[in-house]
Amino acid sequence: MVRNNKLDLLNPYIGKWKTDGLTKTGEVITGTDTYEWIEGGFFLTHRVEVVFGKRQVQALEIMLYDDMEDVFRSQSFDNEGNISIATLKIFDDIILIFADKERFKGNFKHNTIEGTWEQFDGTKWVDWMDIKLTKLVS
Repeated sequence: MVRNNKLDLLNPYIGKWKTDGLTKTGEVITGTDTYEWIEGGFFLTHRVEVVFGKRQVQALEIMLYDDMEDVFRSQSFDNEGNISIATLKIFDDIILIFADKERFKGNFKHNTIEGTWEQFDGTKWVDWMDIKLTKLVS
């Protein structure tokens, strides 16, 4: 199989990131996000280990490039049994993530990712949390 060069747009994410955030209800988010290629470079893994308020949250996300739709796709699985399927778009330094009940708009600048997550409350999209990832030097 021939690897699509658009996957190279994910290269800047490779590594370990310090994660900080704050929900709109005042819960503090701290932890790490780690991005690694699976051998061959067709799939990117994203491991999340954060404390979200008083909850320990762990998740594994697997990302790929959908050649037919010209977008990135991901599936995420967490320690509470949740599964999320999302579509990701990257334009220059803008990152957009769309899932059924949540979405993200952020910016990648140098060694930081900053943005806002929203959740769908059944009627409309509402702000959920602001997040900042800072790349750790390995």
